[in-house]
Amino acid sequence: MSSYILAINCGSSSIKSKLFLVPGNKGDALKAVADVTVKNIGSKGDKVKFKISWEDAEGIAKLGKDLEEDGEAGDAVEYKKLPPQLLERLIKSSEKLEKSQIKAIGHRVVHGGPTEKPITVTKEHEEGLERMDKLSEFAPLHNHSAVLAIRACLSALPDHTSVLLFDTLFHQTLPKEVYSYAIPPQESGALDRSIPLRKYGFHGLSYMSILGAMAKKLNKKEEDVSIVVAHLGSGGSSCCIRKGKSIDTSMGLTPLEGLVGGTRSGSIDPTLIFHLVPGAAEDAGLEGIKVSRAEATLNKKSGLQAVAGTANFGTITTRMTDKSSCSEEEHSACTLAYDLYVDRLMFYLTGYLSKLLGSLDSSEVDGIVFSGGIGEKSDYLRADVARRLGWMGVSVDKARNEQASKGEEVVSAIHAEGSKVGLYVVQTDEEDVCARMTREELGL
Repeated sequence: MSSYILAINCGSSSIKSKLFLVPGNKGDALKAVADVTVKNIGSKGDKVKFKISWEDAEGIAKLGKDLEEDGEAGDAVEYKKLPPQLLERLIKSSEKLEKSQIKAIGHRVVHGGPTEKPITVTKEHEEGLERMDKLSEFAPLHNHSAVLAIRACLSALPDHTSVLLFDTLFHQTLPKEVYSYAIPPQESGALDRSIPLRKYGFHGLSYMSILGAMAKKLNKKEEDVSIVVAHLGSGGSSCCIRKGKSIDTSMGLTPLEGLVGGTRSGSIDPTLIFHLVPGAAEDAGLEGIKVSRAEATLNKKSGLQAVAGTANFGTITTRMTDKSSCSEEEHSACTLAYDLYVDRLMFYLTGYLSKLLGSLDSSEVDGIVFSGGIGEKSDYLRADVARRLGWMGVSVDKARNEQASKGEEVVSAIHAEGSKVGLYVVQTDEEDVCARMTREELGL
């Protein structure tokens, strides 16, 4: 009987998941056979939407029929109920799959703190979840959904093994001078003193996916690839990868540091929050998690949404470039939001390029990579970044750049002939990385 690995990527408003067939030969690659999404979680006025797409894997016909179903009201559903409902629909839509065939589930978990390797848990041995609970207290906005999903999966599939895969793992190679903050020791009574206050970095599984895709594209080993990556989505970050290792990244102790996000402020003067929010340290009153008013404001009420009135980057660029599409006030707000966003992005991109060019021969620097929803879709942004780097001899090919936004290739080269630095668009696949790491961890 065939065995499968399920990769689950939990967000607060959506769940992305893929089912992979484990080949009998350990030397063969995993095969993605189904794609599962759950949307509208927490959305008022909308029902949760389940969508399952069965794929034609190489040498394997579809194992089930595609399914789209509505669930409970988005703002009323309990998150812990969703993973079991996802599994039920996956089994129901398949013609051959049984629950017992899902031998392992790989969970993307945002914050792993100083953890240096994946954590394996089973229904009988949940010790690893105690460490997760500790980290959830430390970063409740980012780990809460994953913790609920892991516990729900252990109950729904009691015989499987769950592997916890942290975004922070990829950044364990950060130099001490990069991950350290110039702060005194934690005082007695401060938040969980067992977790060092330092830069951890995030989006690690995405950066691993991008690194692998670029190595394949360039016909290089991963340890020979040197790139600056802009992972731009509702949450954005940048990473400097030298010889296959992360040597700097924009996010810090939490994902709040660094770039402006859809609802995140990005880096600000830390004292600002005490002038902005009365009682900044008080509990925000969010259901199910303990978060200060400061954290809630800077993570959920700031960013593009606060400046432009929308977190939709496509809407922002449309209102900025087409005055007839909006009011004068909206045009001005979106222009400011875009300019602010790109200003912060250029700060990191130029800084990371200087790190690579200052430590490598220019021929060893493979280029700049755009990824994530914004990075993959906005040819306007990519062209603007290239223009702003024109002083370095960077230039974009207009036709290639526009074609890349269609998403027809995993890796698209968009630089013009003669550009001094390569420009690429890469479709990241965190679920694929989750599945491969799970397989390696369990020896499947």
